[in-house]
Amino acid sequence: MLIDILNKIFFVLFSLSMVNIARVSFFLIGSFVKSDSNNPEKFRLTSRQLFLLGLSIAYIISTLFIGIKI
Repeated sequence: MLIDILNKIFFVLFSLSMVNIARVSFFLIGSFVKSDSNNPEKFRLTSRQLFLLGLSIAYIISTLFIGIKI
């Protein structure tokens, strides 16, 4: 019972990590599209956003090697 609940929580965390990476990728691509050579637009992340992006990428990579199950 407890393992099933933990597996569902891990799956939700996996889904949220994928959404976070997709969100940052979308904003990165958007900043490239809006930017031109005369008016370059920088893509900026706060330290909190950068930390969450790092955690998301680390969780996705570890899930690829280990899997979601306990």
